[in-house]
Amino acid sequence: MVTAALFATVTALRMVGPNEADATGLLYALPIALAAMAFGRVVGTTAALSAAGLLVAWSASHPEMSLSALGWASRVVPLVLLGVLVGAAADAVEDASADRLALAVAATRRRDAAEVNDEILQRLTVAKWRLEAGAGDDAAALLDEAMTQAQHLVSSLLEDVELEERLRVRTPTGDSVV
Repeated sequence: MVTAALFATVTALRMVGPNEADATGLLYALPIALAAMAFGRVVGTTAALSAAGLLVAWSASHPEMSLSALGWASRVVPLVLLGVLVGAAADAVEDASADRLALAVAATRRRDAAEVNDEILQRLTVAKWRLEAGAGDDAAALLDEAMTQAQHLVSSLLEDVELEERLRVRTPTGDSVV
């Protein structure tokens, strides 16, 4: 929405003051950069090509203003490069953020697995040994402890899942991230 408003504003400025020496076409860099940062390389490139199209439309409506090939290149190439490069950088930042999140999730899962091993499986193993040794009362107590610990662990994990669902957002590309 803001990007479209900026495109409209720059186009209006170009129509009001049709002097190419004013270089109002350079102001297209603002909506291009905004679109590229917000939505990535594809949208940034599309915005840049849209700006180039608006430059062509403006030129067609002002035949008295003619540009050489170098004049066109000096206006269009920087805008397209801006859209592509800023968009690619925004995509790279988003990818790095997703990678960082995936690493954090993996670390949490490793920690949870270690906790299951430390708190539950070890108690179950000892309870089994106690049963084999004929100490049923000790084994029952260990099983009760293991069950209680398992309930606490599962409750904690479920709270994490509920929090994750509340914090889940969608990226412009439709990917789900926390």
